[in-house]
Amino acid sequence: MDIRLKLYFSTIKKRGFIMNPILVILQRQYSTIQTELTRYRNNPYDPERVHDLRVSIRTLRGLFKFLKRALSPTSFATIDGFLSQAAKIFSSLRDIDVLIIKSSEFAYAHPQESNNYRQLFHDLHVERAQKMRSSITKTTIKKLTDYLTRVKKQLDVLNFNKDIDWSIYISDELKRRKNKLFKLYTDLDFQDYSRVHQIRKKAKTLRYAADYFAEVTSKNTQKIHKKAKQIQKKCGIITDAHVNYELLQYLATQTKSNDVKKILLRIAQTQHDIFASTKKDV
Repeated sequence: MDIRLKLYFSTIKKRGFIMNPILVILQRQYSTIQTELTRYRNNPYDPERVHDLRVSIRTLRGLFKFLKRALSPTSFATIDGFLSQAAKIFSSLRDIDVLIIKSSEFAYAHPQESNNYRQLFHDLHVERAQKMRSSITKTTIKKLTDYLTRVKKQLDVLNFNKDIDWSIYISDELKRRKNKLFKLYTDLDFQDYSRVHQIRKKAKTLRYAADYFAEVTSKNTQKIHKKAKQIQKKCGIITDAHVNYELLQYLATQTKSNDVKKILLRIAQTQHDIFASTKKDV
């Protein structure tokens, strides 16, 4: 057993009994969400803050997805739904942040492509500012807080089966999901965007579980984590390119500058080329 888990058993008690190790991990991740939310509210101008907040929410959701078979259908559906809604609050903001990064890379690689890069990035940052302000209104923060509070209420009343050997359960579930993911990836057509998106999510769930539940099982999870991360990254290149392409096309229809429109469409073409020509190499 991992030394950290031994520490939990020796130090974390609740009403006279030691907390379930799985519950400890879930509670710990929930606390991480609260910390990242505070950091984001302190500095919403930093793209890393919204990224880390969104990842913390999606990580907890992924851990619950991994444990789905050990949860009641009602509890899982409730928790999964609220975490999904919480993460969606920041989706459009994160999308524009990724687009700014990709556009910056394009401008750096093609400095002579246009004389209107400054206007392009001005417009992109105006777009970001609007989405950022929308995410920190009193109404939005209240909605987010309500979602997270409802998740916490479910978390506080979760009653995991005491007869389950969690080391065996985690080990078996890692193996089952690993085999399923690897087969799906082997048969994957990279031109099937919706399928690529689904497999990316499955890879994330496996990766999070291999990382966060490693302390519960005696199984070496490093190889599973590494392979799942590779699949997630490969599929992510395609899904990000799809999102970027659609957003660039939309922004091109909104701009009043023909020069900026040309740049947007030029960058959009580079994103299209990514998902149109990507080959499997992992």
